[in-house]
Amino acid sequence: MTDIDLEKLRSIGVISRQSRSVVKEGKREDGVRIKETTDELGNVVTEHATKDDRQDVLIRPKTIRWGGSP
Repeated sequence: MTDIDLEKLRSIGVISRQSRSVVKEGKREDGVRIKETTDELGNVVTEHATKDDRQDVLIRPKTIRWGGSP
């Protein structure tokens, strides 16, 4: 191995942050099946297996701070 090859190997990094959605399936107390999907930003979509196929969405936006003068 050359010095260049060793430098390339040392520069390889690992992304530790989760980068895909997490899906959980289950049932509510009344027996209706649900599927809950949480994306990498923390937003949650809950699908209910009812006759109208209801979906609930919970958006968690990031706070934007501005340090300039108004």
